[in-house]
Amino acid sequence: MKNAILWIAALLLSLSVAAWSGRDAFADDLDADLDELWETRELPARMGEPVVSVAGKFAVGLQIGVIPNDDYFTYVPFSIDAYYRFTEMWGLMARGSILMAHADTVLSDFMDRHAESRVYAEEQRGDFTVAATIHPVYGKATVGTQNLWRFDWGVFAGLGVVVSDSPNDARTGTSVEAYAEGILGTDFDVYFLDWLAVRLEASMRIYKARTQWMVPCTLSAGVVFVLPWGGRK
Repeated sequence: MKNAILWIAALLLSLSVAAWSGRDAFADDLDADLDELWETRELPARMGEPVVSVAGKFAVGLQIGVIPNDDYFTYVPFSIDAYYRFTEMWGLMARGSILMAHADTVLSDFMDRHAESRVYAEEQRGDFTVAATIHPVYGKATVGTQNLWRFDWGVFAGLGVVVSDSPNDARTGTSVEAYAEGILGTDFDVYFLDWLAVRLEASMRIYKARTQWMVPCTLSAGVVFVLPWGGRK
């Protein structure tokens, strides 16, 4: 009986040692998996190098938007953009916009109905701007270690020229004029592929027309295509 008890105790001790050793091995594997998972996860937004580099690359963009704050016209601008990134943060943007698609506002309709003669207003036709860009913040969405998409946020500022039908001082007629303008804006790019992004943008332009200061604000959305050549290794 005494020998049987000793054998049972020895067996239990052996099983305990084996289980403890297996627990350590399992814990080591689990810790390694967790380390790999957390090392591949980035903060939602931070400074630094993004997962997909755009430094040294060219891109083109197409956008459509709305200018809601003009007194007489609600513009629907169409824009073609060209981009170049010197680094991940710094770049240049050149933009040409067509502003001839627009609708009359309530004020414009009211003036047309009730004014004894037509009252001419500032009517934009198009513009061209060149701006410096900076994109200091980026992030990405992940499930486990699988990247779904990445984004970056930036601001831009620059100068340009706007072409407009400007009324004379009496607002009885117009002539085509060109004015220097400044632009300031912010954009948010969501990259679903290395070469394709969706862009949301808000910008403000300011220029002095013949009879008044103009501050058109634009809300727009579009797509950006990163071109295959260029880039830094």
